[in-house]
Amino acid sequence: MSNEITIPAHFPELKEEDVKAADRRREKYSHTRDLLAKENNDAIALRLARDKDKEGQV
Repeated sequence: MSNEITIPAHFPELKEEDVKAADRRREKYSHTRDLLAKENNDAIALRLARDKDKEGQV
């Protein structure tokens, strides 16, 4: 993924503020998505560990 923001020629009406606001929304969305994925991964790991402990006790 590129770190540059390019504005296609067919969108000449875009303003720099709009592009920056869209970039902030994408960053916020990706941060929220990453936090949710971490929570889900932690929950899955915990459940798998509990299942493994239960199998060892039986």
